[in-house]
Amino acid sequence: MPVIAGAEPYSHAGGSTGVLLCHGFTGSPHSLRPWAEYLAGAGLSVSLPRLPGHGTTWQEMSRTRWEDWYAEVDRGYEELRGRSGEIFVMGLSMGGWSTRRWPPTASSSSWRRC
Repeated sequence: MPVIAGAEPYSHAGGSTGVLLCHGFTGSPHSLRPWAEYLAGAGLSVSLPRLPGHGTTWQEMSRTRWEDWYAEVDRGYEELRGRSGEIFVMGLSMGGWSTRRWPPTASSSSWRRC
């Protein structure tokens, strides 16, 4: 399924501090891209994944579930973990809510919820 222009995920390899950004329900990385670019410009490593089904069509989104979205957030976290000593997890709307449950397996010394 093609992704709507501007809804692509964003990633930046910066310094040893990482930020995982999570967009909201029915949203896409487009809504957080300015924040991601600002943080990248400040020298941080940034991961802004596109949750499955988001940034496409409602039909595509209807075929995804919350487990798919958490798996994508986990992949974003793992991407940052390889290059970041400390990771901040931030989100908008449902993306912010999802950080309350996530990540169940990450070491509490390596990440911070904002």
